[in-house]
Amino acid sequence: MASSVDAAEQKDKQTNETATMEMSDPAYRRELGDGLVLRWSTTTDAERLGRFYSIVFRDRPEWPPNQPITYWVQDMLSGRHPLIDEHGFALVENAATGEVVAATCLINQTWEYEDIALPVGRPEIVGSLIEYRRRGLVREIFKLIHARSAALGHLAQGITGIAYYYRQFGYEYALELGGDRAVALSDIPALAAEQEEPYTLRDATLDDLPTLMTLYEHERERANAMVWARMDEPIWRWVLDPEQGMNPAAGEYFHALMIVDRAGKSVGYILAAHIRWGANIPVWSCSVLPGVSLVDVAPSLLHGLRAYGERMVIGYAAVPPIARIRFELGSQHPLYDALEHLVRLSLIEPPYAWYVRVPDLPAFIRTIAPVLERRLANSVMAGHTGELALDFYRGGLRMVFEQGKLVFVEDWRIPVWGKAQAGFPPLVFLQMLFGRRSLSELQYILPDVWADGASETLLGILFPKRHSVVKPME
Repeated sequence: MASSVDAAEQKDKQTNETATMEMSDPAYRRELGDGLVLRWSTTTDAERLGRFYSIVFRDRPEWPPNQPITYWVQDMLSGRHPLIDEHGFALVENAATGEVVAATCLINQTWEYEDIALPVGRPEIVGSLIEYRRRGLVREIFKLIHARSAALGHLAQGITGIAYYYRQFGYEYALELGGDRAVALSDIPALAAEQEEPYTLRDATLDDLPTLMTLYEHERERANAMVWARMDEPIWRWVLDPEQGMNPAAGEYFHALMIVDRAGKSVGYILAAHIRWGANIPVWSCSVLPGVSLVDVAPSLLHGLRAYGERMVIGYAAVPPIARIRFELGSQHPLYDALEHLVRLSLIEPPYAWYVRVPDLPAFIRTIAPVLERRLANSVMAGHTGELALDFYRGGLRMVFEQGKLVFVEDWRIPVWGKAQAGFPPLVFLQMLFGRRSLSELQYILPDVWADGASETLLGILFPKRHSVVKPME
């Protein structure tokens, strides 16, 4: 009898500990009912998570399991990945069978808002088995993801995903994503007879790391991107190191290629896909050193990418032959201008958008205050003193400026007899914050976006429409 009482007391103790444990704690565990348990991953989950994702992430039910994604999961749970650790997956398992039925991971990125570093959490590979959908499991998973993200000091979360879905969890379409251009292989001009190729492509190595980092930053400068994803040295090493880095068979990573002149000097780079899943050769990044003509490089670049496509790993047996090079460089990129008079570029998809969530808007605004103050100082409202109160209908934001400096910012709600200077439906302000839409564009689309008098000018100064390029880091 005593032993059963002791066991019951121990169970109650564990239940109480779980109830009071922070959701971000790797040991957090909660029963959801029907034999389902919500928890964080460990290294021992690599096989079951890989198996789960290999089934969920197939475009057709008759396709075999997606083997490359299992390698990606194993990499992320290896303890060696620079952006995630072995506890980085929030999952739901069937306690009776040990089967994972839903899961999501959190990847740590650093974005830059002009020159301000922003720690950001990126939820990825969100999935659930078909028979477990519409039970609210992903909603419970995202509570863990957001708790972990907050504990890590992230000022925002960003996710690329299917239409509408992540609006349910507090996300808004706030940053440009995509706007791809493509070149058909049949349209690539041939090298003239007796002419030697002026530039070639070769695989990058660890020795190229300093040059790659320089080229990546130069790409941002030429793109004039307001928001940009930082790629620090550990990420490059993860991509380039053949012994301690990524598994090349994991299809989500990029492959770095150096653009080399006839003298053997590296003058630029390309980031392309490792694995080909369709008729496209996906290209995610391109840059050349200052003083190098991208127009002169472009023909050789097309020839080199066509050759690279022939040695890419294919994702499944029925992958069609290569038909085009797909430049996934955003809606604006210098390479598009360089190719304009050489070959016909077709728009594959209009720009989509990153979903972005900002859980603490005042903290975010305080972090980017130097940018806002600089914009104000360079405007017709330099030295401005006054209040800017924004009504979000279910809340709001209040900022106070003194002589051009942001001295106070807080969450705010319009008083019964009070007044705001501008209004936005919930979350819509994020589109201005991240430069995706101007105030006038939002006013044209949404009648409940408005601004009074000088506040309209001030909002346009503080939050102008700006081009951004945020590359997913995986």
